[in-house]
Amino acid sequence: MLRLRNDAAGLIGFCLLAVGCGAAPAEEGESIGVAEQGIIVMNGLDPDFFWRSSTQQGLRALAQAPLADALGGARGAVLLRTEQGRHLAERVVACALPAGAAVEEGTGRSFRGSIGLAPEWASAPLSDPASRRWVTACLLQSLNALSARVAVHLTGGHPALADAPDSEASEYTVRDAIMFGDLFDRARPTAFACADNSLIDDCGVALSAKTLERICGQSPTCRLTLLGRCDAVCTRDRAGAPTCRASGSGVYPESIASSLEPLVALSSGGLTCDVLGLLPGLL
Repeated sequence: MLRLRNDAAGLIGFCLLAVGCGAAPAEEGESIGVAEQGIIVMNGLDPDFFWRSSTQQGLRALAQAPLADALGGARGAVLLRTEQGRHLAERVVACALPAGAAVEEGTGRSFRGSIGLAPEWASAPLSDPASRRWVTACLLQSLNALSARVAVHLTGGHPALADAPDSEASEYTVRDAIMFGDLFDRARPTAFACADNSLIDDCGVALSAKTLERICGQSPTCRLTLLGRCDAVCTRDRAGAPTCRASGSGVYPESIASSLEPLVALSSGGLTCDVLGLLPGLL
């Protein structure tokens, strides 16, 4: 189970989380950790930095070598020269490598693995298309234009995303979004998202640009394609793992879905759809 943790408080924070916008700002040094039966990460990656052409080129360059070599050499320089880039490198390692693994870059800074969606990247280039897609989906789920700290349970068909028997996954009942793509494809990088938000279904609220804003921010170079409602482009297996498709791009078994706890959404927990009337223009 992957959990992106938040101690949000206040009605406005709850409402924003349900549409994927955000609440409290993420704090430095709290982005990666392990607790209980899940992996705890903060989804505070800055979309404006993430979608810059230089950042995307840097990500694709990392894939051309084993991760430690890439981050420790010229390929990683474009990312590691800024705090935003180091935060992204931290998230790349956390998504790709399992807990217990670590990558040390040239200055001695260490980045720790957490999830393990592409463990082979530790010793070889990220050349397998499936692994590239898993890491892409993980990075996309880490984006938040308001640098919010949001508790999210991630579901996917990769063994690294399986829930432990005594995990708290059953508490995350409000579907949020599904993301997929391949940002590491040098010829045709892709990124897709669809809205899977049961708040929208339950309250009859129309999907708006806020869903896109969470992932793209104000970036003029955002490459994300928003596909609308997930039930139109995705199916789920018995365990809830999604497989999605995008016209002209094929089928993606390497899709990752997110869901929220009821207390950070408006579909339950004593909060009603009527509250949406207090927040005109947010949805």
